[in-house]
Order: sequence, then structure tokens, then C-alpha cells
Amino acid sequence: MCSGKKTFPISEIAGVAGAEVIGDGSLDVCGVNSLGEACQGEISFVSKAKMKSKALESKASALISASKVEGFDGFQLIVENVDAALIAVLNLFAVEVAAEPGIHPSAVVDASAEIGDNVSIGPCACIGRNVSIGDGSEIASGCSIGDNVVIGKNCRIDSSVVIYRNCVIGNNCVIQANTTIGACGFGYSLIDGQHKLVPHNGGVIIEDCVEIGANSTVDRAKFGNTIIGAGTKIDNFVMVAHNVIIGRCCLLAGRSAIAGSSVLGDGVVLAGDGGVGDNCTLGDGVVVTTRATALNDIPAGMTVSGTPGRDMKDHMRQLVHVHRLPKMAKQMKELVKRVQDLEASKNN
Repeated sequence: MCSGKKTFPISEIAGVAGAEVIGDGSLDVCGVNSLGEACQGEISFVSKAKMKSKALESKASALISASKVEGFDGFQLIVENVDAALIAVLNLFAVEVAAEPGIHPSAVVDASAEIGDNVSIGPCACIGRNVSIGDGSEIASGCSIGDNVVIGKNCRIDSSVVIYRNCVIGNNCVIQANTTIGACGFGYSLIDGQHKLVPHNGGVIIEDCVEIGANSTVDRAKFGNTIIGAGTKIDNFVMVAHNVIIGRCCLLAGRSAIAGSSVLGDGVVLAGDGGVGDNCTLGDGVVVTTRATALNDIPAGMTVSGTPGRDMKDHMRQLVHVHRLPKMAKQMKELVKRVQDLEASKNN
């Protein structure tokens, strides 16, 4: 129920969503929920045609949909893009968690650091020498920001994030808790029977509007920079190795990993557990499906699956044949027996 919750009139919801309203009267909407969980006073959404039957069973008081759902008694907000409208409405109900500007007394900020206007630095954060933090950015509790780091405007660096020296973070970026930016890459040479670490003296450049989930790692380059392009979104537990270059607006799902010196074009998608081998180049729009690994260069626009990653249609055909192998083996045995019987009758 909606008792005590923040509410918005259906007219304001429609304005935010850019929707045409079907329904008479007024309604105060108190939240957004799934079709199955929504209660009276809440709004839900229909993003696929097959969801319309579930909408008729929903207790939601209003729906966001691309077309009218016949038989639904509540308000309907008809929009061109359900996902875009849903994002706008969810933002309307989002809880404001922005920290108050200022530096907590327990934070350690080097005198040479340049701190912009309305910046928040939380408890026990440590800001190194010659650091620059842009206006409106938030550095949460326990963060460690190394020497010569540049953080742009309106960034949110969550608790216990570590950003090593000489890294650059663009504007409007989000780095969630416990993520590490600029750690030394995993590069060794076998010399005199011992693995010797190759120095990684480069940096990391994260461009504008990049979001990185919790517990992820972006390694610094040996020389030059590891680069993450503008608008790219990275999930939790993702590994980006040294000297990797990721294009604009890529999506990297949880537990995906990119080995050293690989290059991803714009709009590349790595599904969960997806991998890219070292020194591989993936063209624009490549999709690496769940648990697939690209071990060679992949041309633009291709969707690959399996290991090594290959065209998904070819891989699916191969899997179909693999599933047929037991039946084919049985048929083969029967054919061999028939041939043997025929040969035996000839001999007789």
C-alpha cells in the first residue's frame, strides 16, 4: 500500500514519461513496481507483447505501454519507448543520496590538491598530492586517491574505491564501492628462472559518463594508457587488463574479462563471463555471448559464442550436431552390423 510514501499525480508522471494518458479522473502514484508485485496506487509497465496477459492480472493502478492493453481497468500511459519512459519515471521516484558538500574532519587532503566547488570528501578518505577534483563530485568514505589523479565534475566515487597515481577520470562518472583503478598490470617475463614483473609506468584514462560497478579492476598500462571510452557501462566483478582500449558506449556484464592490449570498438557487448584474449581486436557492435571467449580478431557486427568464439549461428549448428551424436552412434553400429552380415553372406 501507499501510506506514507511520496506520491506524484498521474498527470506529472505522464509529463515526465512523455505519454498520452488513457483513463478518466485523477490518481496519485506512489511507486513503480513489476506487474506481479505492484499494488494499488503503483504504476507498472508492459515492455513486450507477451506481458499484456499478465497486466490483466496485475493490481497496478496504471501501466506504461507502447499500445493500449485491452481489458485493463486502470490508467494507461502510451509512449513510444517503454524503456525510456520507465527510466524517467524511476528517476522521479529515486531517493536522493547526494552527500553534503565539504571535507570530513577525518579525511586527509594534501595541501597541493585542487578541490572544486561543492565537492564532498567523506570520512577517512585520503587525497594525494596534486590531485584535482572537479565541481560537484563526491568522494565517499575510505577512498584512496593517489598522486596526480584528475577527477572531473559531478563524479561519484563510492566507498573504499582506490584510484592509483596518474589516472584521469572524466565528467559525470560513477565508480562503485571497492573498485580499483590503475593497479599494476599482470605482466611478467621469465628471466634466470624467475618471473620478473614488467614495470607498468602508464596510466588509465576514463572518459565522460562511464559507470563502473563494484569490485571491478582496471589495470594501468605498461606505457601509454588503458582507455575506457565515453558512455561505457561496466558491471560488478569485471577485469580490464593493462593497455586495453575500450570504445564508446560498450557494455561489459558481470565477471567478463579483457586480457592485455586488446581493443574493443564502439558499442561492443560482453555478456556475463564473456572473455577477450590478449591482443585481440573486436570491431564496432560485436557481441560476445555468455561464457564465450574471443581469442582472435572479430569483425564488426558479429555475434560470437563458444570458445574459441565463432559466429553464433555456426556454433549453434555445431551444438545441434553434437546433441545428435548418441543417435548417430547407434545408427552407425546398426549399419556396421548390417555390412558385416552382408559380407558374411557373400563369403558363404
